[in-house]
Amino acid sequence: MIDPTAVKLIIFDCDGVLVDTETLANQVLYQHLQAKGLRYSLSEMTQLFWGLSFTDMQVRAPQHFDMQFNDHFWTQVQQDTFSSFRLNLQPNPATLELLKALKQPYCVASSGSHVKMTLTLTLTGLLAAFENRRFSAEQVSRGKPAPDLFLLVANHYGVTPAQCLVIEDSPTGCEAAEAAGMQLLAYKAEASLRFPDVITDLRGLLNILG
Repeated sequence: MIDPTAVKLIIFDCDGVLVDTETLANQVLYQHLQAKGLRYSLSEMTQLFWGLSFTDMQVRAPQHFDMQFNDHFWTQVQQDTFSSFRLNLQPNPATLELLKALKQPYCVASSGSHVKMTLTLTLTGLLAAFENRRFSAEQVSRGKPAPDLFLLVANHYGVTPAQCLVIEDSPTGCEAAEAAGMQLLAYKAEASLRFPDVITDLRGLLNILG
């Protein structure tokens, strides 16, 4: 159970929690992999890459698919993904209102790059809310599910892992939070089979924190 009295820092994941990018990014990647002859379903592919950094995706892909990948392929995937974001991402006023209502310090810790975070948070009107509060897997040697990124954040803010509350939507991110010894709220119902504390609406965070 979450202990709200112990929470000194709230750590949000970005993709899939603060910004609704996962579906768009997965569709773009799936289209590129299909063009190379992928026989997986979109759901199977999504489970394989869910919550990984772009760098870790490039490592995992040739391990699971009988395909050859080059730098041009991944550059094109990233360019097309960013183009899809620019066309389709929309602001979510409810998320901004939630952030304004929080009494505890908060930040974002993402598997995505700083460039990607800047783009998606700008498009959704959240960039100013995370000024000097953005942390990326680029800053550590091991991305999620390793705890390194979350531990970096805790050290930066001078709090213990147990004083951090992480909101994550992917099993990869949830595993990283647990490995770091942090309190965890899994976001969206799909996570409820593996993680006990779940919210399906970010606004529910205010009720939990009291």
